[in-house]
Amino acid sequence: MTPSEVEAIVGSPGEVISENELGGIRTIMVQWDGENGFGANANAMFQDGKLIQKSQFGLK
Repeated sequence: MTPSEVEAIVGSPGEVISENELGGIRTIMVQWDGENGFGANANAMFQDGKLIQKSQFGLK
């Protein structure tokens, strides 16, 4: 899944909180803040434009 596909599902582009390139591999971490409660969020990590990991905290 690409960043654009994830953005279409979530409904917004999120915030890039980390970006790195090492050995020709570009990695970005994007975060979306939740609406319910302090610290609620979802994160997605992409390498070379493909989703490799996701996590969430405090979301329903």
